[in-house]
Amino acid sequence: MTWSDWRRLAIVVGLLSCFLGCAVPSSSQSPPLTAASAKDSLDNWNPNYCKVAEFYGFYKPGENQQVAYVLIVNPGDKTQKPQVYAAQFQLLNLPDGQPRWFLVSLITHNSGLSRRQGWDNLMIAVKNQPPGSGK
Repeated sequence: MTWSDWRRLAIVVGLLSCFLGCAVPSSSQSPPLTAASAKDSLDNWNPNYCKVAEFYGFYKPGENQQVAYVLIVNPGDKTQKPQVYAAQFQLLNLPDGQPRWFLVSLITHNSGLSRRQGWDNLMIAVKNQPPGSGK
């Protein structure tokens, strides 16, 4: 190969690298799920029953899901004891292709490990998103 052939090859490889690098979606484009947005979603989806008293933290069982462990109180019933719940959040793609976090379940095992209590079929959009992260 001559010098001009090497130069052409380098230009083609550079253009292909630029094209492939721009076309491959980055996993960093997904919006972060913050403790504040998770707490805000939990506090507002059923305000007569559910109020987060303490946020313990997140567990990430998979790439597009997070489980928040929270202590929830019932603001309408002062005699009811607070309970620890596992709030599962799932990252879904909207029809326009934008990723968005949803609260999909809120479960407690306070009545024993064999009894799950709570809500399994939720689809509550996380509303408190950071600016520029979608709708």
